[in-house]
Amino acid sequence: MSLGHYHRLEQRHYFSHAQKLGLKQLLLLEQKLKHPEYPNAVKGFGGMRVAHQILQEREASGVLIGGLSEAVWNQRRKEDDLYKHKDVDVMVLDDIDVDKFEGGVDWWLPKRGKITIKSEFWSMKGVDQQWYANGNGVVLSFGAKKQNQLPPGLYIPDSEWVIDMRESEAEANIDYGRVDVEFDGDVFKKFRAHIAKRVKTRLPKFVAEAFKGYVLSPHYEADSGKTYAVVSERFNLQTLRGIDGLEKIVEENPTNSEE
Repeated sequence: MSLGHYHRLEQRHYFSHAQKLGLKQLLLLEQKLKHPEYPNAVKGFGGMRVAHQILQEREASGVLIGGLSEAVWNQRRKEDDLYKHKDVDVMVLDDIDVDKFEGGVDWWLPKRGKITIKSEFWSMKGVDQQWYANGNGVVLSFGAKKQNQLPPGLYIPDSEWVIDMRESEAEANIDYGRVDVEFDGDVFKKFRAHIAKRVKTRLPKFVAEAFKGYVLSPHYEADSGKTYAVVSERFNLQTLRGIDGLEKIVEENPTNSEE
């Protein structure tokens, strides 16, 4: 090529038809994973403060999850924006007694039991498992573990943690044995990019100030032992089915719930 000009051919990665179907399936799963409403729900920033106060009174720590945990990660949000359509979902990290939907908050409490995990070819009985369920008996499609102690109160997880949460929820509901689509690393990368379009990396100033010391993000907390204190746990569909099966047994036989 003359005059030292070179044309560089850039490599482009094109999704196969199976990958496109896989991404479509993940996006459909994300839309379907909506939990039923509950009475007298508090919403938005005000609801977060209610949850924060209740947790401090009970000397327990909890993590904001659900749609509000996404919505807060946009510094342009106004208080009214958060109030309009965002209920308050809180994953409680400690064992506490709290009434069903106390304070108008959707409390997701830790539960533990021996479940049976079945696949097409094998079965495992008596698997010790922890999960989270709310007052309606809905089971979360992911779990979490507290690695380090945290002062009582409501914590806002990092934006990457929120994206992991959404990915975990969708992946846990994939029936790999019954779908003829592709779920590889590129498909999940594209899915995460889709979530990241609405989950930014900065909080509104009024949220950051009100929850100073309660944001589990390196952008707002210098103590790494605190920012990584809560680790999410992924489930697969077989585990979810095992948990749901035990939940139904407990509902039918409440006197055996502590066995």
